[in-house]
Amino acid sequence: MSSKISLGGDVLGLDLGMSRTGVARIHTVARIAEALPDINMAKDDLIEAVNVLVHELQASAVVAGLPRGLDGQETDQTRWAKQQITKLEEGLGVPLFVIDEAGTTKQALARASAGESVDGVAAGILLEDFLREVERGRIANVSI
Repeated sequence: MSSKISLGGDVLGLDLGMSRTGVARIHTVARIAEALPDINMAKDDLIEAVNVLVHELQASAVVAGLPRGLDGQETDQTRWAKQQITKLEEGLGVPLFVIDEAGTTKQALARASAGESVDGVAAGILLEDFLREVERGRIANVSI
């Protein structure tokens, strides 16, 4: 029987991308997502960059979005993201949750302000969706 994970403080969100990964944080009480600077996948090591952010923000968990094609099928992007998720699972010191990111980029395009990272806004939307699912009891063994 696995123990229940209690989320507190900040949770970090990742909108995984081959060229850049959008990053956001959300506080489990205030529920306001904040886009952070993107991780440049050509220059930065994803695991190292995420671990630094987890430490700096004292994040209690990380949420990564899993992309799929419009028809719900796996794509090259899905397979690549799964590889990154495996690396994150092995290299993070906090729980990692993976959720479907369907529609987040479209929502982010509508929400993003001038100069704001669309990928970061998408990561924030992932976090909002995640907390909503936890509240509804749809994510097992997690509480806020």
